Amino acid sequence: MASLSIDLISMVNRFRVWALTFRGSITLFCLLGLLLVPLTGNEYLTTIIITSMILAIFAASWDLLAGFAGQVSFGHSAFFGIAGYVTAAFVRFLGHHWVIALLAGAGMAVVFSLLIGIPCLRLKGPYLALGTLAFSLVLYRLFLTGTWLGGTEGISGLPRAENPYLVFYAIAGFMVVSLVAMRAIADSRLGTVMKAIRDDELCADASGINTTVYKLLAFMISGFFAGIAGAIFVLDTTAVNPAIYQPLYSFYAIIMASIGGIATIYGSIIGAFLFIILSEVLRPLAAAALLIFAALLILIIRFAEEGVMNPVLEKVQELYDKIRGR
Repeated sequence: MASLSIDLISMVNRFRVWALTFRGSITLFCLLGLLLVPLTGNEYLTTIIITSMILAIFAASWDLLAGFAGQVSFGHSAFFGIAGYVTAAFVRFLGHHWVIALLAGAGMAVVFSLLIGIPCLRLKGPYLALGTLAFSLVLYRLFLTGTWLGGTEGISGLPRAENPYLVFYAIAGFMVVSLVAMRAIADSRLGTVMKAIRDDELCADASGINTTVYKLLAFMISGFFAGIAGAIFVLDTTAVNPAIYQPLYSFYAIIMASIGGIATIYGSIIGAFLFIILSEVLRPLAAAALLIFAALLILIIRFAEEGVMNPVLEKVQELYDKIRGR
């Protein structure tokens, strides 16, 4: 009990120190603004923010796998989709509570991460990316042509929560806890080993690290959080169909993580929000929207190779210091 209380006091002190830093203050200020969104009564804005929060978890899960472990996946939609289907089946056909369904979906995503990771980890570089992409395409065809689990129509008619405020704050809670957990993993000993494998796998092998085991762990952890995102996405939209396995969803995660900053985890929040907001703003432009969106992405990647989060925060901090006369 004494050691537990000491740990809690240490955690509180670390949080207090972090909250007083510039980045900590900005983070808490943005989180407070986020929590006030439902109070505006704007359903359209609330829907956009909810989608952004879900995709932020999804993008961060890809960032943990590719940015920290160096295992680039083009088939991340497989984890997202299988969790969505399992969650929908548990709610629609078995009548389970959404919490149980969500955990079952995330657990099945972990199982599939093993099924995909074990054969794919024999591949390296672009072949690994293409191997994971192949698995997501196989799942897409299986669920599209099969008559089980709704076939082309998928599963629909999931119950919608009566309290929209509860939905928003629950999803916000999942986002905060998931991203903090992934960042903690990245900063832990496990994260250090994953970064060593990413930087030089041969050297890590020579140092006595079982790289296969750690890469599988990275796949499982990433699959778990991608599964949480997929489960929440389906519960929010109240339906799922085979389109969820399309490579497009995998590339969404890659784009959002790249916009925010790869190997940052928290950059996925900025990436997801910018991606969704830009998509909505450009939607009225129809065909021209894709061209404009692509041009903006190219400019971001060209002039912010490490993503937009760190450069923007550095500039804001410089301006803040100048205002304070430092």
